[in-house]
Amino acid sequence: MRNDSSRNDPREIWQDQPTEPSIMTLEKIRLKTQELRAKTRRGLLGGMILPLAVAAIAGWGVKWFDSPMLRLVFAAAIAWSVAGQYFANRGMWPEPAPDDPAVGTGIESYRRELERRRYLSARFLLWYFGPMVLAIAALTVPALSLGMRRGMLLNMIPFLSLLFIWLVSVFVMRLRDRRELQREIDELDKIERAAR
Repeated sequence: MRNDSSRNDPREIWQDQPTEPSIMTLEKIRLKTQELRAKTRRGLLGGMILPLAVAAIAGWGVKWFDSPMLRLVFAAAIAWSVAGQYFANRGMWPEPAPDDPAVGTGIESYRRELERRRYLSARFLLWYFGPMVLAIAALTVPALSLGMRRGMLLNMIPFLSLLFIWLVSVFVMRLRDRRELQREIDELDKIERAAR
């Protein structure tokens, strides 16, 4: 009698198992809603740090650069950052969880939180990240021109490389976050269609 080893391979057995459809219970939805609210709160608090960083960078630039044009750019970065706090955070602070568990655990509550998070994610690049990039560019461009005049451009390559990696990584993380939020919204749409 021949022993068929492929039938005894745990990996083969595991891969041949039938899959069950994912069932999202009300408890799962409630937990996901709470988790999303916490992420939104952390994102809003983290978003308050960026204007402080912009003010520090731009304030330093105003102090050390004599060029009126550069000072105007630094002032614009500060103004943009302060305005961004208003426009990006308007109506964004999550409401406390409702006392009625039926209201707080529903799909609509989860959808509202997903949309709130998507709104924050969409506004991040314009209102939080934009002023930071402007302030850093206002510092970097004069440093580059000074480095080229003094022949120190090669010494700036590590800084410029890290700056480029940071910029790209922020964009990639934001795109990934938006795709994840869209995937969650699509999953909710499927659940709602299946329930009808």
